[in-house]
Formats: sequence, structure tokens, C-alpha cells
Amino acid sequence: MLELIPFLMERLGIMIILAFILAQWGPTRRLMRQPDRPWQFAALIVFFASYGIISNYTGVKVDLANFLPHTWLEEVDGTSAIANTRTMIVVISGLLAGPVGGTITGLIVGLHRYSLGGFTAFACAFSTVAAGMLSGLARPIWRDRFRSNAFFPIVLTIFLMAFEMSLILLVSTPFDAALELVRFISVPMSIVNALGVWLFLSIIRSAAREEEQVRAREAERSLHIADLTLPFLKSGLSPHSAEAVASILLQETRADAVSLTDRALILAHVGAGSDHHRSGEHWTTRPTEHVLQTGEVRLATEKEDIDCPKANCPLQAGIIAPLMVGGETVGTLKVYYPNNDQLDAVEIELIEGLAKLFSTQLALGQAERQAQLLKDAEIRALEAQIHPHFLFNAINTIYALCRTDVEAARQLLLELSTFFRSNLQGARHPEIALSKELEHVEAYISLESARFPNRAFIDIDLAEGTEQMLVPPFVLQPLVENAFIHAFPKNESGYVGITSFIDGDQLVLEVVDNGRGIESERLKLLGREVVTSSGNGNALFNTSERIRTLYGNNGSFEIKSGEGTTVTIRLPLEPGKDVAYARHTH
Repeated sequence: MLELIPFLMERLGIMIILAFILAQWGPTRRLMRQPDRPWQFAALIVFFASYGIISNYTGVKVDLANFLPHTWLEEVDGTSAIANTRTMIVVISGLLAGPVGGTITGLIVGLHRYSLGGFTAFACAFSTVAAGMLSGLARPIWRDRFRSNAFFPIVLTIFLMAFEMSLILLVSTPFDAALELVRFISVPMSIVNALGVWLFLSIIRSAAREEEQVRAREAERSLHIADLTLPFLKSGLSPHSAEAVASILLQETRADAVSLTDRALILAHVGAGSDHHRSGEHWTTRPTEHVLQTGEVRLATEKEDIDCPKANCPLQAGIIAPLMVGGETVGTLKVYYPNNDQLDAVEIELIEGLAKLFSTQLALGQAERQAQLLKDAEIRALEAQIHPHFLFNAINTIYALCRTDVEAARQLLLELSTFFRSNLQGARHPEIALSKELEHVEAYISLESARFPNRAFIDIDLAEGTEQMLVPPFVLQPLVENAFIHAFPKNESGYVGITSFIDGDQLVLEVVDNGRGIESERLKLLGREVVTSSGNGNALFNTSERIRTLYGNNGSFEIKSGEGTTVTIRLPLEPGKDVAYARHTH
């Protein structure tokens, strides 16, 4: 029976080579990931069903203990059977597409096997359907516990092969012929199918790791570019900053030219076409106008798509991405390439990501400029505290995560965007809803927890009805930051709680930690004057002064410390505001 193995290995080699070729193709890689749309799910089933049918056609024809390899099997006579790798295909389908996908694939491949005939046709068809369903049911176990381990799929395949051999013995007649066949094919088919499952899944995992590494490198490159451009974009979108950013992008990417515009003019154009795409001129292309109006990325895959009025313009293809601040499109980032072959998915994703990072940097710059213009000097001081030190810490954290956890890095970028959007909103308004202030706090917590995962446990408990009450911006975030940085010794964890409730005609906010507390002499000064420190004395004084300035004697700021620290802020309710169910009941 072992002489059958080389012939089955030959068939397996054909299937594995095909799998390797397909795994290098971008659409197939995306298909192998968990399908999230009906057409992707259907395409995955068609993919594996086709694979299984090919396996049926290319199997080895076995007549009892004799076999005759064929290039292409179209029919099997009544005394013969097929030794092939269809079980491998169906098992992989179930593990990747789940019970529904595995069952449908098994049904299609099984019916095709039945149509080829042979005295084992029914047993083989039924076992193929069962293999698809059982491997699909086993998918959660494999995904959650054994994804990186080859042991589980190999054992599963051997079990399903044993099930198929048992079924052949039970339902195929004559029994003597079935027994002789099982003796001859069971071991070779089990070995080859188990090996095939392992090889196929290894190819898929290798392709997925390669794609993740590419994404991680591109994320690292985008953060590096963002780090280089940050000093310029913080000052706003101007000809000087645009020129610097365009030069950096031209050097760090495969681009042939880079251009930045505002809503009216070309601010900078570096590279090919700079003889007629000049700084200070009005942009005249329809694609740019479309991006400014819709806020959507636009691809120019042909020279005509660029819509340059100059006939001999060298620009052939490009990406036009919006630059957004506060939900409004303030300009565009345009990156051009020598030909549309350069517009691969990685490059498109890179430019889209850079446009979003640049938008965040512009929003950051606008927030800082707004803070400088505010009459409230304390808000300006708080803004200066968190920029740029906090930003660079956050970028360094994200930069490090790009090497180990790309999804976590992407989530932290979203939190960073939320953090700076909250800064911008707070700088524009003397009061904001408590829920908005907590969005700012939660974004800060997410970013700091990524740097110090065991530093503090945060608990937020708001009395019902207080979420939409107005509070000064940046009133809670500095207090939480102080607790993170100063309340707990290095490498020690603790608890920070935020509560709100109504007491009489006041909204009460409390930030409590169970840290090491504050010395009594220092406690007397905090909140009453600027205290020389690594940062908390100035932040607490600014917060206290803003409450005093905004509310006079109707508001208060109090710090108590012993075993832990409690900061209590009392703000007057809005006139006529009475939220009975939010009142303190102690």
C-alpha cells in the first residue's frame, strides 16, 4: 500500500503549487481572511469547491489492491475507487469558512465525487459532506486555541479519514472488496491528506504574516514621515510648511511629485511638473475640486484623470487625499507617480494614512493657535502642557506597537485623533458637556495605558442626568494625568475613580486615587499657587484659578490627601436646572 504514496504526493504537489501561486495574489490573500460580505463568503466557497473538484479529477484510480494513475479522471467503474486529496480541501474550507462554508463545500465536492461513480461513491460523498461540517464546527476551537499549532488540523484530518474508511466498510458492497480497498488506501490517504492540510495552512499563514509585516513596515514609515512633518504642520497649512512637507514626502516615498493645496491655491509643488504647477497659482483640476467638496480620496489612474490643462504634463497617475480639520476639508495632499503600476494597495493606504495624520497635525496646530488667542491664560497653559511632549510620547508608543500589534497601533491612532479633537473643541468653548470632557479623559487613558499597562485601574461613575451638564474644558484630564504620573510609585498599580452627582444647587465632580498621597506642607500650596514640580503644581493651580474666574464663590476646588488623594470640584447648576435623580443621597 505504501507504493500509492508517491502517486498521491505527486497530486498533492500540484495542489500545493497552485495554492502557493494563489497565495501570492492579493485578491486571494484578502479572500483567505475572514469574509465579512456575502459575495466574499460565496467566492471562498467557489474557490474551495473548485479545488475539491480538481482533486477528484486528478485522483488515483484504485481497483481493489491495484491502481492505475490517470492524468484526468472522468468516470470510475463499479469495481473501482479514487484515492485523492479532497478531504484536505474540505477540511481547510471548514476551518477557514466555518460550518456553513465547510458544509456547502463538502456538499458540492461530495456530489461531484458521487457523479464519478465507483462502488464507494456514496460513502465517499457522504464522508466528504460530514468532513466539511465537522471541520467547520471545529473552527472556533482551532481559531481560539490552536491557530499557530499544526497538531490540531492534522489530528482532525486523520480522524475524518478514519471516519471515511469506516463508512466505506459499513455501506460499500461487496464487503470483501471494501475491506481490501481500505487496507490498501487508508494509510497513504491519511498521511497525504494530513500533510496537505498542514502545508496548505502553512502557506496561508506565511502569506498572512508577510502581509502583516508589509503593513507594519508601512505603518512605521508613515509614523516616521509624520514625525518629520510635525514641526511644520503644527504651524498650519502655509506655503512654507507645505513646501517642507512636500519635500519630505518626495524623499521618503516612491512619488514622482508631491503637491499640497488649500481651498483656493497651490501652496507647494515639488518634483515633476513644477514648471507649470507653481506655488501661489489657483488649482484648476476637477479631481481636486471633487476632493475638496466631498472629502473623499480620489485616484487618478490615467493621465486624463489628472485633468492638467497642459498637454505635455509629465504627471501620469496619482492620489488626491483630503486634509480635514474639524470635519471640514481645508486642503488636499496630492501625490503623483510615473505610472499607474505604482498605485498598489500598500502605497494607496500609506498616502491615505498620511493624509489623516497630517489632518490630525493640522488640527493640533489649530488647537494650539486657538489656545494662544484665548483670553483665558489658564487654558493656554494647559494646552502648552500637553503639546508637544504628550504627542511625542504617544507617537513613540504607537511606533513601537507597529512592530508587534498593528491593530492596537491603529486603535491608538484613533484615540490620538479623539484626544486632539477634544483639545480643539475645548479651546473654542468656555464650557462643554461633561460627556465630552470624559471622551477627552478616556482617550488620554487609552494612550497612557498603552505606555504603562499596569499603572492604574480607572472607574467612571456618573449620576444619571449629569452627562450633558456643562463644565469647563480640561477640568478632569489634568487631574487624571496627575494621578497617573504622581500618585503611584514607578511600576506599581493603583486605582483612579471619577464620579459626578448633584448636591443642592451644585454639580460635584470627584477624582479619587489610592496612591501615596501628598505631603501636608505641599498640600497647603497646591491649587493656591504655582508649585515647582514636574508638572502637577502648575496644572492644579490653573484648574483652580479657572474655576474661580468662571464661577467666583459659586464654584470651588478642594484637595484632600492622606492614604490616597481626593480632588473635589463644585460647580453651580445652570439656572433652573434641577435633576432630582442625580442628587447625592449620602
